[in-house]
Amino acid sequence: MIAIISDYIVWFWLAVFVITIVIEFITVEFVSIWFALASIPSLILSIFLPENIALQIILFFISGFGLMLLTRPALIKYFKKNIVTTNVDSYVGKTAIVIKEITSISRGQVDFEHMIWTAVSSETIEVGKQVKILSIEGNKFIVTKID
Repeated sequence: MIAIISDYIVWFWLAVFVITIVIEFITVEFVSIWFALASIPSLILSIFLPENIALQIILFFISGFGLMLLTRPALIKYFKKNIVTTNVDSYVGKTAIVIKEITSISRGQVDFEHMIWTAVSSETIEVGKQVKILSIEGNKFIVTKID
């Protein structure tokens, strides 16, 4: 039985390599790539020692988990550094221009960086006045009049 398995073990490790590469391309999570790489030493070992399947499996798991633990954090840090986050909280403290009057009982609108936002305030603010953005709740600015 082991002789039959050992005849095809090279193909098994090649299939593991191809399948884990395909999974990595689909998920892009830097997990299965390490097992694709770990299948290479097992594939080489299966060429020289095809009957020693237990050693190939042990080598596969030690290589896979070892590579993942040693290099994954560095690669994630390297590839994730160019992500630009859009954070509307950075708008807090900046100024906008009122384009629709704001009262304590009705919402108005402000122009902020060429975008129109709904705005609320506890005071009446006329059209054309500058306001300071105090906070953001949902999709509206909480503003106050700048004197």
